[in-house]
Amino acid sequence: MAGFWALLAAWVIWALDSSIVRWLGDVPSLVLAGITLTFGGLSTIGPGIIALRRSKVHIPGAYWLLFAFYVVFCTALADLCYVAAVKNLNPGLVSVTLRSQLVIAVLLGIWILQERISRLTLVGIVVIMLGNILMGCYRCGAGRSAGQSALLGWLLALLAMLLWSATPVIAKVLLRRFTPLALSGLRLTAAGVLLLLLSLLVDGPGCYRTLNARQWLLFVLKGCIISGGAFTLYFYGLQRVKVSVASALEQLAPILTFFYIWLFFRESISLTEAAIVLLILCGALLAIAGDYCRQRDNFSDHQSCSSPKPSKQRK
Repeated sequence: MAGFWALLAAWVIWALDSSIVRWLGDVPSLVLAGITLTFGGLSTIGPGIIALRRSKVHIPGAYWLLFAFYVVFCTALADLCYVAAVKNLNPGLVSVTLRSQLVIAVLLGIWILQERISRLTLVGIVVIMLGNILMGCYRCGAGRSAGQSALLGWLLALLAMLLWSATPVIAKVLLRRFTPLALSGLRLTAAGVLLLLLSLLVDGPGCYRTLNARQWLLFVLKGCIISGGAFTLYFYGLQRVKVSVASALEQLAPILTFFYIWLFFRESISLTEAAIVLLILCGALLAIAGDYCRQRDNFSDHQSCSSPKPSKQRK
């Protein structure tokens, strides 16, 4: 149960992330993502490297190549798309789109980690896919009335979802060699430094001079508490639960995000969007229920196979 509670705490914390992005205002996306990722990495990289050295585990070159792919695409580029999406679309809708990575994550878990799913989980996946198709059709149809920025935000959220969908599987593989603290610190720091270098080329050093004390405080909060703390809890929990369960628990994040955005900014969504969100969350609940039922059946089968058979008495 420790893994379950760690994942639950991670998404309760992470749901605040989009609110902080809104509070930061018109900070360039490269600058925002680069600074916060770097702060998040630096808050955990020290203890992470110490834990990695104590473990004395040899890390082959193939793992470092996978780690590099994880940093560039599943961390740096995905976080950049996410930040830009939150600036153009309701963060709750962004969060719902991101949580739909459950579909790809479960399929990758079946292919790479040889995990099996039940029929109920498969139905949940189909419902989630249907909800995203409906959201895409609605967002494209409402492009003129809601503004092209909303459509752009949904497309960026979709791209971030595709990039982040491989995160649970890749992290599960890397955690065979890395400790949770080391993986969290190294990937966040590497991705943050990469984006900071890009921001100097694209936005120039002048954009850093305009940042005020309040924004730097929000950077530290977003980087250390949300990026560093939440993802460390996430990796800790991911070591102890299956990929499908970890991805399914993420469905709590959109509900909390909608609540935080309404609480802080009084921003709501339309009834059509609410219905689609409910459909996607129902699909996630079906996937969770399917995985729970399959685990229960497997446990019952194991118990029946391991119990000794009664011996036949001679008459």
